[in-house]
Amino acid sequence: MEILQLILFQVVTFVVIVIVLRFLFGSQLRAALNRLQALHQESLEKEEILNKEIEKARIQAKNEIERSEQEARAIVDNAKKEAEVAAQETILATQAQAEKMVQEAVEKTRRLEAEVMATVEKRALEFSVKLIQETFTAKGQEALHRQLIDELIDELTKVDRERLAVKVDRAEIVTSAELSPQEKEKIKKVLSAKLGFDVPLDESVDPSLIIGMMIKLGGLVADGSLRNKLSRAMAGLHAKSEKNNSSSGTGE
Repeated sequence: MEILQLILFQVVTFVVIVIVLRFLFGSQLRAALNRLQALHQESLEKEEILNKEIEKARIQAKNEIERSEQEARAIVDNAKKEAEVAAQETILATQAQAEKMVQEAVEKTRRLEAEVMATVEKRALEFSVKLIQETFTAKGQEALHRQLIDELIDELTKVDRERLAVKVDRAEIVTSAELSPQEKEKIKKVLSAKLGFDVPLDESVDPSLIIGMMIKLGGLVADGSLRNKLSRAMAGLHAKSEKNNSSSGTGE
C-alpha cells in the first residue's frame, strides 16, 4: 500500500513537472519565435532599403558612365577638330610659304634678267659705238649727225601744235657735237612756230648720245640720238625674243 502511494506520488510529480516545463518552454519558444519574426521583418526592411540604395547607386553609376562617355566623345571630337584646324593651318601656312618662296624666286629671276639685259644692252651699245667709230670716218659720222638732226627737225615740223602745248620759257638742246649756226636757226624757228613765241635755246654737248640730238621742253623730250635709236632697237629685239620664247613654251 505504501509502495503504491509512493508510485502514485512520483507519477503525479512527474506530470506536474512536465506541465510546468511545457508551460515554461512554450512561453520561451513563443518569445523566441516573436523575436525571430521581428528580426526577420527588420532584415527584410533593411534588405529592401539596401536594394533601393543599390539600385540608386547602380543608376548613378550608369548616369556617371554615360556622362563620362559623352565627355570622352566630346573631348575626342574637339581633339579631332583642333587637329583638323591645326592641319589646315599648317597646310595654309606651308602653301603661303611656298607661294612666297616662288614669288621671291620669280622676282629674283626677273631682277637678274633685268640686270643681265641691262648689261647686255650696255655692252651692245658700247660695241655699236666702237663699230660706228671704226666703220665711219669723221666725215661719215658728221654726215650721220647732220642727218639725224634734220630727221628730228622734220619730225617736229610734222607734230601738231597742240601736242607741244607745254608751259616753258626756253628749250634745252643736247647734242653729241656742236650745232652749226644754220641748224640752231632752223631749230629755233620750228620751236618758236610750235610754241607761239621766240624760244631761247640752252645748248649743251653730251658725247654719250653718240650721234644726233635731243630736245627737252620741260617734261617733254624728243630724242633723235643714235643712242636712243639703238636702245629702242635692242628693246624691240628683246621683246620679240621673249614673244618667241613664250610662243615656243605654249606650243610645247
